[in-house]
Amino acid sequence: MKDKIISFDIQADFGFLKQPDTNEPMYLTYNMIHKPFVLGMFGAILGKKGFQENKKFPEYYKDLKKIQVGIKPLGSENGNFQKTIIKYNNSTGAANKGTFKGTNTKGKAVEFEIGATLNIVEQTLVKPSYRIYFLSDNVELISRIENNEAVYLPYLGKNDFSLWWDNVKNYNYENFYYENSYQVSSIFAKKTAIKDGKEIEEEVPAWEMDFSKKCFMYFERLPVGYDAELYQYVYKPFVYTTFKLKSDYKIDKLFHLDNGEVIQLF
Repeated sequence: MKDKIISFDIQADFGFLKQPDTNEPMYLTYNMIHKPFVLGMFGAILGKKGFQENKKFPEYYKDLKKIQVGIKPLGSENGNFQKTIIKYNNSTGAANKGTFKGTNTKGKAVEFEIGATLNIVEQTLVKPSYRIYFLSDNVELISRIENNEAVYLPYLGKNDFSLWWDNVKNYNYENFYYENSYQVSSIFAKKTAIKDGKEIEEEVPAWEMDFSKKCFMYFERLPVGYDAELYQYVYKPFVYTTFKLKSDYKIDKLFHLDNGEVIQLF
């Protein structure tokens, strides 16, 4: 068992975590950061190579994929961050090529390649901030995070949106034991059930409906890694809530921190 769980807070003025299944007329962003993003950020901090070849996982993913991480949004409204729409033009021609037929200087019929202007519309996070928990014995990674050092500048989805971090903490921890109702401080993966041969999402049970308090549940389907054959995201349904959960509702890999928080690492 590793000695400490470490947390640190990241912030950026803007963020864009593109959902790969969205396209024109607008590119949509995930609201929460996800594990592949966190591993990529760790890779930048350590100076590891990113994606360079098709059908081949990058150095950072192969080296860091076993690190367990947890995520908690900071300063959000019921789990949601403010979003805005940014429109811009890509006039380099590389993004939207076309051809036309014509003649060269010798009068010979030829096809010319041209680059058209591509109009891009992106949904963008405004002032997103998250607390990242992780459990690792990578001494260099821990040292760089504690000393605010990075080989490559991390960014929140696009290199236009640089991020920074602070508030580094470490915690003693133990496995969580389901003795009473409990509240999870981080996002957590919902359990699933099998019915009639199909996988269905199981409802998350609220424990105490205290209407004097503003409680909420936020849901988002997020990537947790990559498929080893398809090289595409693997997803799980996640929840972020202020409701207490019943003691008989079991969640994988819950940990009890010495500050009283209960979090999930995945």
